[in-house]
Amino acid sequence: MKHLTISFFSIAVSAALPLLSSCGQQQAWDGGLISVQYDRLPQGEDILLSDWVGEPEFIALDSSNPEALIDGGEIIVSDRHIGIYSPRETLFKLFDRATGKFLRNIGNIGRGPGEYTGISFAQIDETGGKVWISTLYTNNIYSYDISTGRLCEDLPLAYEGNGNPNQGYNFVVDSKARTVTIAGIPYDNSCPAAWCQDMQGNVIWEIPKTGSAPVNAMLRLHTSLNVDGALDICQWSMNTQQDTLFIIQDRELRPLLTMKLGETTEPNALSFDDGDYMHDPFILPDYAVVNISKTKMVLSRNTGSGVSISMETDIQPAIILDRRTGEVSRRTIINDILTNDITSPTFKNGYLVSNYSAEYFMEAGPGFLENGNLSSSARKRISDILKNISEDDNNVIILAPLR
Repeated sequence: MKHLTISFFSIAVSAALPLLSSCGQQQAWDGGLISVQYDRLPQGEDILLSDWVGEPEFIALDSSNPEALIDGGEIIVSDRHIGIYSPRETLFKLFDRATGKFLRNIGNIGRGPGEYTGISFAQIDETGGKVWISTLYTNNIYSYDISTGRLCEDLPLAYEGNGNPNQGYNFVVDSKARTVTIAGIPYDNSCPAAWCQDMQGNVIWEIPKTGSAPVNAMLRLHTSLNVDGALDICQWSMNTQQDTLFIIQDRELRPLLTMKLGETTEPNALSFDDGDYMHDPFILPDYAVVNISKTKMVLSRNTGSGVSISMETDIQPAIILDRRTGEVSRRTIINDILTNDITSPTFKNGYLVSNYSAEYFMEAGPGFLENGNLSSSARKRISDILKNISEDDNNVIILAPLR
């Protein structure tokens, strides 16, 4: 069993490991932690999405079944399926990837055996014929039969996430090896930073924590599973403005990047002030990426209740770490595939993923045809969707595989 002596949290880690100068002065990178301050990073060349991903596919989700209708949510992708879920009290919905047909709901809402009131993470395991779901609030991990949606098993966990009521476990299942690697936020008196166990709950290896977070810290973990054989963990907060990206691979927890975006606040404090930074991190095979935007509070008057407040975001250059060289800079990402505009892309399970409402796709689709760098087959697919879609229809999903 390999034990690491680093803290799982960004401030302690950044003090313990080698740093890369935030002014861009490179040292020979040995794969250790890189620490940056956003406003001191050099501006690099723009990145074109077409350099990262291949031909997109367009999937109009089933509108014939009322149960199929979605309103946003997290998207996960496998070879034959698309799954959509939300942390809110909504069901996990499974669709056929080739046709967009609604197949079934997975599990049920409730507090009984195998039920959930919120989902923190999920994985479609086609090899094992299952959908795996981690629940919010109770920190259970369930598996469901992919062909029926019925509960198969409640995974016995080697550790419980005590003190972690609002962030379930993130995980990756290896159905061939019959193992699952699990990570959670290690609050006081809680689980290790990560561990691997078999399906009976026996620990195969673990990475102990050397630090902990206050129970009331508003932290979440992002996991995108874009790197084969690895569990990526991106610590995310809306308050500390200093978070860390890790990868768990070959039984090691490897911190890649910690960044400071603005002034730090208390662990349990939220800030939506005008001009605050928002961030969305993910890890790719060759890059660690943090989408950056700024908040803007917008006042508008309406006839009913006077003044309403909404929040808009202004996309900024992203933080890009080249995992091959250790070079880090601010770089603008351009969606040259569809719009030629600046973008904050989302990647899941090895795909660029976009989720558009029918109304938005009706608005944006003609622009894709006019400005997009698309094949004739992709243009035909967009045109066919536009001919048949109405504003009350289900969402349209766009997928483009990582190169």
